[in-house]
Amino acid sequence: MSEAQHTVMLVVNGFGIGGGELKLLELAGLLDRSKYALTIVSVGQGGPLEERFRALGFPTHVLPKAFGFDPRLPWRLAKLMRTTQTELVLSTLFYADIISALATCFYRPKALLSWEVITGQLEWYQVLAYRLLAGRFDHVAAVSDSIHPFIRGLRGMKPERISTIYYGVDLEKYQPHAPRSGNDFVFGTVARLVHQKGHTWLLQAIPPVLQTYPKARWRFAGDGDKRAGLEAQAQQLGIAQAVDFLGSRSDVQDLLATFDVFILPSLWEGFPNVLLEAMASGLPVIATAVEGTVEMVVDGETGRLVPKEDAAALTAAMLELAGAPELRERMGREGRKRVEEHFSLAKQVREFEALFDRFLA
Repeated sequence: MSEAQHTVMLVVNGFGIGGGELKLLELAGLLDRSKYALTIVSVGQGGPLEERFRALGFPTHVLPKAFGFDPRLPWRLAKLMRTTQTELVLSTLFYADIISALATCFYRPKALLSWEVITGQLEWYQVLAYRLLAGRFDHVAAVSDSIHPFIRGLRGMKPERISTIYYGVDLEKYQPHAPRSGNDFVFGTVARLVHQKGHTWLLQAIPPVLQTYPKARWRFAGDGDKRAGLEAQAQQLGIAQAVDFLGSRSDVQDLLATFDVFILPSLWEGFPNVLLEAMASGLPVIATAVEGTVEMVVDGETGRLVPKEDAAALTAAMLELAGAPELRERMGREGRKRVEEHFSLAKQVREFEALFDRFLA
């Protein structure tokens, strides 16, 4: 470490493949190495992303837990902070937030920041833990303005300690592609197969679309605990031949090029990065009007926003876009433009560095 560098520790729940983990990996690889000496820590578990974090070349640690909540972890994390003379900590996801906050009782860096990337119902003990430890956090970087009330209410944070740093997308990696040819219209979604993502309402919306467009197809990329139930639902609805369950995919960039319209029927979201990737790829999108999604998608301009848990609204939006190639082309073009102007990855990284420098000055 040079004298010009500041020591920054990034703390995450684990190295599993999830939106928060992937965005932290991306951020770690793009922060200015001449300014920050990073240490990366997983509290609780390793996972498939561990090698990708290590490949960045920063000291990377896994502090395994012996129990659901291991009371030794805060002390072990504090010891590591002391050893590395950590000046600033950025934690993300609940368990990492709590362990990091407790660790500052034993070693106090200049600042503890939290990157809040999701919303949703917390368990009573999670709410209690956040409220008891709210004073340990110097600042929370939210992924959207919409989740500020969630942070203020459930986490007990004061408004002046919250700001928004929107997710950004790599504009070089995700590029618009030429419109697909052929009559096999493809609706696609990329999301974990869990209750939050609302796939069951999308399946309910498909039969009326097939009546008008019998060659249409739907591709579900992702895996999760609802997969078997969703596959059974597709069978019961008589649409199994039109729905492909692709499982987890690492080739999202290439996969998006096989879609005509991107759909995300979530029940709640912090700020779904995959929607940005779809818009950057020039796809029109259909999404539910929830939290951060409404700050990303402009209804009628870059796609369609529909109420959550509303299969009929999803059907109407799919029928509209399937029958309007010029509308799809215009929405895709406007979506790309919106990402370029407001949600670039370079902008996200600049704003994080400015936040770090504010507390390191």
